[in-house]
Formats: sequence, structure tokens, C-alpha cells
Amino acid sequence: MSPDALPEAEATFGPGGTCWQSTPEVAQGCVDTCASGLATFATLYPAEPACGGGVGTTGEPTGTTSEGTTTTDGATSVDPSVGPMTTDVGPCNDVPDQPLHASCTDASGCGCASGKCFVVPALGGFCGECVADSDCDGGGCTVANPFAGIGSQCNDGGPGDGCQSDAVCSDPSNGVCGTVLEVPGIITVETCGECETNADCGGQTPVCAPKYDLAKFSGRLDCVAAGSVPNGGGCSSDAACASGRCGEASIMGLLQLGVCGECLTDADCSPGEQCLDPEVDLQGGQVFGATCV
Repeated sequence: MSPDALPEAEATFGPGGTCWQSTPEVAQGCVDTCASGLATFATLYPAEPACGGGVGTTGEPTGTTSEGTTTTDGATSVDPSVGPMTTDVGPCNDVPDQPLHASCTDASGCGCASGKCFVVPALGGFCGECVADSDCDGGGCTVANPFAGIGSQCNDGGPGDGCQSDAVCSDPSNGVCGTVLEVPGIITVETCGECETNADCGGQTPVCAPKYDLAKFSGRLDCVAAGSVPNGGGCSSDAACASGRCGEASIMGLLQLGVCGECLTDADCSPGEQCLDPEVDLQGGQVFGATCV
């Protein structure tokens, strides 16, 4: 149902993927992500058997019955914790009528007064105003901020506002919906900006570069002059950086942020110095470029 996401999903969850290269906690989070992701897809595509079939204990897709989930050995069981994946989904998994920004787990939104639960696999769900642009009137949907415990919100499509398509971006000079932050298979943060790639830019500002707003788990993509971004600023290529070096800061091996820095390898530093990798301070909302030390 989302074939374009397959390569990134395999890089994250497949054999040798980033899910399995870190801590046991990250690995367990990825396992939980699979279950939450299937529950979300079952809600979005209820007529597609591959989404509504659930997953048995062996991890293989299974079929459904009106009474529950048919496992790989033919037995039938009901597991309401995985959400509406069968024709008889049972009671809501959450306390009903919860306010905006309250925690929720059921992707159907049955526990939220708004009827919308924005689930971020492995990080949790939050009651919000939307799960898609179509839930908003005249604007886009800003995704939930799982680090600040803030639910999804409808916006007017202005610069830096969340979106899923160009159509909801209301400012003609910021009419491109581009991906600023992404954890493949978990969450994608798209916002209205000036560009998505260099092809959207030109003239004296031919390079598309991200400006991160980590405090809001957001940002935007702007057209900038070549070589104009200082160390610590966002980048998608070396061309944006004053140093000519766009490195990659990693959060738990899942979220990658391009950031300008002094170096990419030790060879870029003076004799006897080493290149210290870029870093991200989520609490402080800052990104630091690589430095020679």
C-alpha cells in the first residue's frame, strides 16, 4: 500500500538494518513499531487483506475471521492490543474522551475526544486534531511531537507548517511540501517551504537546505546561496556549507540530520587532530557540526 517506503523500511527493519545495530531497547522499540504500523495500516486500508490480517507469533502475515485472527497454525485468537485488524475489533483500548495531547494507543481514535489518535510507532500516541491533511479545513496537519508530548494540530499552511502535499501550502513563496525530518517506518515530518530539492531553487540561491527547529520537532527547507550555511547549520549537500563539508548527525542510529562542520574525516584536520562527529542535543534543540580536536 506504500511501495515507495519499502527501501527505507528494509534498511531500518530488514536483516542488518539499523534497528538491530544498537541497544536492546531500540530493537524492542522496532518490534513494537511493526505491530503499531500494521494497526495503523489496517485502519487506513481496511479492505486490503494484507493490512487487516495481523501478524502471528512467527511474524508471518495471517488471515482473519469474523471472530478474531487466524494464526499460522490455523488456531483462532483475539488480540485487541493490535487495534482494528479484524472484523470484530472488540472494545476500545483507551480510556474514552481524553483531551488533546493526552496519551493514546488505539489508532482508531476511540479514546480521544477529538476522535484522532496520532500514533508514532515505538514512541507512543497522542490525541490530536488530525492524522492527515484531509482532517483539516483549509490547511495541513502538523504531526505529533513525541518528545514534547504534543498531539497533532491543524494549521493554515504557512511557512514551516506541517503538510502531506503542496496543495495545502498557502504561501506562494513557500508552496513546496518537503521532508525535513524522517525516521523511516516510524515518522516523517514534512513542512511547507521554498523547496524539496535543488531543482526547486535557482538564481543566487540555487541550493535547497534544511533549517531545523528541533524544539518543535520541525523545520523547513529554504533556497540558499552556495557556501552560505555556517558550521552547525542544516544541509543536504556539501554545496550549502561555507566549509564545503556536510556531515551527518545521528540520533540512536535512526534519525539522520545533515549538518555543516569543519571536517568529514581526520584527513580534513591538521596533523595530530581528529574529526569529532556531529552531535544533536534534543533537549536543547541544537545541532553541532563536526569539529577538529
